[in-house]
Amino acid sequence: MLVFLKTKSKRNFFYILFFFFSNSVLSSMSDKIPGDMIKKTNLSQAMHVLSASSISLHTPTATHANDKKTKKSTNTTTSVFYFLALFYSFFSMGLGTGIIGPTLLKFREQLNIPLDRVVYIVFTRSGGFLIGTLLGGTLIDRYSSFGRTFLSCSVGLMCMTTLVIPFIYHLIPMILVHLIWSFSAGVVDNLAQILTIRHYENKNFSPYLQAVHGAFGIGALLSPLIIAPFLQKTSAIDQWHYAYWFIGLLHVPNLVWILVYAIRDEFLAKKTRQLDLENKEFVSEGIVPSNDNEQKLLAKEFPRRMMFVLILITVFLLLYVGAESAFGAYLHTYASLHLHFEKDVAAYLNSLFWTSFAFGRLCGIPLSIKFSPLQMISVDLIGCVLSLTLLFIFNHQSTILWIGSILYGLSVASIYPSAIAYTETHMTITGKRMSILAVGGSAGDALIPLLIGYSMNLKSMGPIGFTLISLIVAILASLLFAFIVLFIRFQPPNEENESESEK
Repeated sequence: MLVFLKTKSKRNFFYILFFFFSNSVLSSMSDKIPGDMIKKTNLSQAMHVLSASSISLHTPTATHANDKKTKKSTNTTTSVFYFLALFYSFFSMGLGTGIIGPTLLKFREQLNIPLDRVVYIVFTRSGGFLIGTLLGGTLIDRYSSFGRTFLSCSVGLMCMTTLVIPFIYHLIPMILVHLIWSFSAGVVDNLAQILTIRHYENKNFSPYLQAVHGAFGIGALLSPLIIAPFLQKTSAIDQWHYAYWFIGLLHVPNLVWILVYAIRDEFLAKKTRQLDLENKEFVSEGIVPSNDNEQKLLAKEFPRRMMFVLILITVFLLLYVGAESAFGAYLHTYASLHLHFEKDVAAYLNSLFWTSFAFGRLCGIPLSIKFSPLQMISVDLIGCVLSLTLLFIFNHQSTILWIGSILYGLSVASIYPSAIAYTETHMTITGKRMSILAVGGSAGDALIPLLIGYSMNLKSMGPIGFTLISLIVAILASLLFAFIVLFIRFQPPNEENESESEK
């Protein structure tokens, strides 16, 4: 006993005394209480308390002091690095998105097809993105602990398809490869947003959501800069392949980074499940796990009026994402065909648009702290309509094209993350609801660029259809958002948010 007292802590000694004391009490009461009842009740409870306390002494969470030290030293650093990994995921997606616009004409040369058939590639990418976002939302809801694994697999697919694109010289295989890339990008888009919201659910996640979307803009602006030197007149047709290979290799660090978190979290999840199984018998019957309350909240019937709001916001994102993606995809072609820009100069114009886009999203980080999502969306929509009106009226002036592209990039940048934050203020965003919102964005990404592509080939409209349809879409999106705001304002408070606030 002396050796035991020297080697063990004082706290363990008190638990031993408590054990012997409880046994003495039970033995004194054994004459009045049947022995079977003692074995099934008091004795088992005493053993449970002693066993649970001894387990807690040998776990990393034994003392509050050690817990505070580890949280202060590791949690902040881990949170920053994990956020940077999600940031890099959107950056990788932006790299693959921004490179499409400057290479549409190169696809036409490599595949030896007319421009109206190249539009099928853009349409296919939009369809794949739609399927990816739907699957991503289902996966993150059903297998919430494996979000990092699915994210790493999707980044790996983006890497492989980007490296393969320069080796394809036929339309059907090119469409299939772009379908796979866009599918994986849709999964990345959904999972990275949900993981960001869950990671910062106890904070104001809007700045972090603006930041990851800003990473998309940074990647999109770097892609045209990377490929611009390979589009000069002195370059051979196939030299733009090097840009694709370089961008494909830039996905590798992100793949490794996310994969490390996936392996770590899966291992910790297994250890946690084992501890839960070992300690399950020590949980008293009166304690209800916190997950039950969350399941009851999610199982609550979603109000029909809020579902209607969700559908309206989905249509709004359809218009917004379609206009944004169409502008980024066809700006290079519009400048080359309508204002006769050189291909490398048009690539720099495209890069300038994505630069202003990225700058606008980065500015949205501090602005989202001071201004509400409603205020930010309202100002952004006004800027979109004014800049596109400027481009449509003065469509023959190259200087206005540069200025209008910058203004449009700044205005359109923070609408998507602000729309997600605005939706979160009125309802809880789950993986399925994020998928519904992503359906609108993916559908707009497919329909509006396809519509603009066909209009630019019409003799009656020509390249001017690029600015005309973009302006009409911006006006429709503004009117729809005004209707959404009025509809919500004149409705009773959201029951779901009320229940969450009471909780």
